[in-house]
Amino acid sequence: MAKDVKGKKVAILTENGFEELELTVPKKALEDAGVTVHIVSPQDGKVKAWDHDHWSIELDVDVPLSKANPEDYDMLVIPGGVINPDKMRENEKCVSFAQHFMEQGKPLAAICHAPQLLIETGMISNRELTSYKSIKTDLVNAGALWVDKEVVVDNGLVTSRNPKDLDAFCKKMIEELGEGKHATTGQFTHADSNFGNS
Repeated sequence: MAKDVKGKKVAILTENGFEELELTVPKKALEDAGVTVHIVSPQDGKVKAWDHDHWSIELDVDVPLSKANPEDYDMLVIPGGVINPDKMRENEKCVSFAQHFMEQGKPLAAICHAPQLLIETGMISNRELTSYKSIKTDLVNAGALWVDKEVVVDNGLVTSRNPKDLDAFCKKMIEELGEGKHATTGQFTHADSNFGNS
């Protein structure tokens, strides 16, 4: 049975240009389960959503990335959108924030284009995941084992393809949060050599 997640803390890491539903739906699912959720962003004040083909709502940033400590959070959620992950993958602080969760074996949930950020961590080689189909080749080139399913879970890493998969994505995200840390394994040796873990 699902483990209780009440009292856990989750960071949603985002830039401007996130796909609206890919942030708001997981956020609500987590909050409904009793989880404290913080929107973490390089932006100060507010972040602006994208909805299909136009700019949309603005949401308050709870913790600026410059002041956020990944140690404070039990899980990381990364929404997609075409603009959002592309901006974050150029930001070393976003990359290192995500890298913490991969290194520590903490659950991480990424949907649609969001796995683009994970490419920059150097830590998705031999990890099974899915994504929006247009970035499949990028992920495969980074060593990922890409599959076409509504939700894929690999040792705490939860991925889905698009907003139509949100129900399955949210269910697995909460399950993995309940399970907590997963063992880190030899699959991270490539990343260790790149990022100088000691």
